[in-house]
Amino acid sequence: MALTQLADECQGAGLTSENAAKIGLALSRTFGVHDDEVAIFKVEQAQLRFMFPLSLTNVGMIPLSNATSVAARTANTKRPEAINSFAQMRHASFFESVPVESKTRNTQRPEKVAMVIQKMMSVPVLGPAGVLGVIQISRKGSTPKGAGADFQPTDLQKLVSAAAVLAKCFK
Repeated sequence: MALTQLADECQGAGLTSENAAKIGLALSRTFGVHDDEVAIFKVEQAQLRFMFPLSLTNVGMIPLSNATSVAARTANTKRPEAINSFAQMRHASFFESVPVESKTRNTQRPEKVAMVIQKMMSVPVLGPAGVLGVIQISRKGSTPKGAGADFQPTDLQKLVSAAAVLAKCFK
């Protein structure tokens, strides 16, 4: 598995910007999504810091106490979840409104475009001391159907396994 080799390479330096970008691109390939549909968070001082996409690293952090954040809920409950009706549920949408540049999305317009997250998987990254971070894979589009196929239980299990492999990078 390519993620195992990448995790071994990133373990020494940890979750640097460069390593987060490599991991984000590898996850996008693994799950067949665009790079702007991958989010990697690291727990820092009772908050979640965006590590990928890189353009969100300085936008702000999500407090673990945020009641409407799926990422915070994932970190607090330590439970993975797939939500195929994400756009219809109440959630923290501030970060969704920030345009994120994509290296893999073929857009007709060269400017950055904010797209609606329609479907999402969210899993905790667990270490011996507890939650180290959260990884999310989403499908974006103007409609649920336009965003692509629903996430299946097998997809969620694959992401849980990927998070376990990548945990060594979060130290």
